[in-house]
Amino acid sequence: MTFFNTIDETPEELAESQAKAKTQGEKILDCFYSCDEPLSPSMVLARSGLNCPITSIRRAMTNLSTEGQLHKTNDYVKGNYGKREHLWALPPDGEQSESYTQSSLEFSKASASSGLSR
Repeated sequence: MTFFNTIDETPEELAESQAKAKTQGEKILDCFYSCDEPLSPSMVLARSGLNCPITSIRRAMTNLSTEGQLHKTNDYVKGNYGKREHLWALPPDGEQSESYTQSSLEFSKASASSGLSR
């Protein structure tokens, strides 16, 4: 897991932050393995026991997706703030998920107009 040092931490602080980010990613993956179902960032935050902002969960899930350990589905649920959130899942057995970029994801008008899917 990656920690982005945008706040100019000292080498000691940076080492601690990187270790914490790695632990966070491992806890998120553990959540997916124990639930064995797609989860949204809000669901992961509620089930993982992590004490961090939802943005940290989203960042970690994006990083895990880039690493091929998770993949973002085309399904949505309502999140903590009443907005739609994508569901994420483990890659199919034995496969590694393709990495993605936000601009490569298409917005589904069908799922937007018909409400939440899944």
